[in-house]
Amino acid sequence: MLEMGRDSRGWVPLDCILDGGPAARAAIGLVVLANDTVIEPEVRRFLPLPGVEVYSSRIPMARDVSPESLAAMADALPRAVELLLPEDRLDVVAFGCTSGSMVIGPERIADIVETVRPGVKVCNPVSASLAAFGALGVSRIGLVTPYSTEVNKRVERFFAANGLDIAARASFHQDSDVSIARIREEDILRSAVEIGRLDVEAVFLSCTALRCSGIIDAVEAAIGKPVVTSNQALAWDALRKAGEKQTVPGAGRLWMQ
Repeated sequence: MLEMGRDSRGWVPLDCILDGGPAARAAIGLVVLANDTVIEPEVRRFLPLPGVEVYSSRIPMARDVSPESLAAMADALPRAVELLLPEDRLDVVAFGCTSGSMVIGPERIADIVETVRPGVKVCNPVSASLAAFGALGVSRIGLVTPYSTEVNKRVERFFAANGLDIAARASFHQDSDVSIARIREEDILRSAVEIGRLDVEAVFLSCTALRCSGIIDAVEAAIGKPVVTSNQALAWDALRKAGEKQTVPGAGRLWMQ
């Protein structure tokens, strides 16, 4: 029942207890490319967990994906991080671009985030994917990307420098996130199965703008090998860096690690 005591304007004071809020278990800040329409629903599909929430901020990105446009995001990253719950708790900041993480560099991304939000853990799809390959015990991978030739060269060099053997590779050769987001899931599935049946230990589907969350189990069932995707690995790594561990049905073998 409402207490009958009122203030001078007639308002009745109400008692309440403040709990941990909607992100009581984990608050994950996600930096999203301005033209990416895929990463937010994909990441949330991997994190359907009570008390775990994802909060987004957008970062400018040119329509055409090139090494130059990817590198340019570094200048805009501090402001994008500043806009992530500036007056509330964040457990992790996730930078949502695979090729951009390779071009800018995971260490530089972490340094930028640390400057803006000291003490908050940082992840990106590249470091997350490397951690995923380690957890799965694989190093010989089949690589599927949607990128242009120049960006593919950067991807190959980065993975090779980090000890991965790219035993098979294929690309849809798209030049913008707008077109990448429209690659049909059935085409991604078909391509992943074709690469996965070659002499590889696992398949990596690179790019946060690829719609992969609904096909991981089907590809793994077809090839009998693990599948890692940019958004799957990013969500997996972010959750664990937030101190939580959870299996998610349909998210692939990685989420059993």
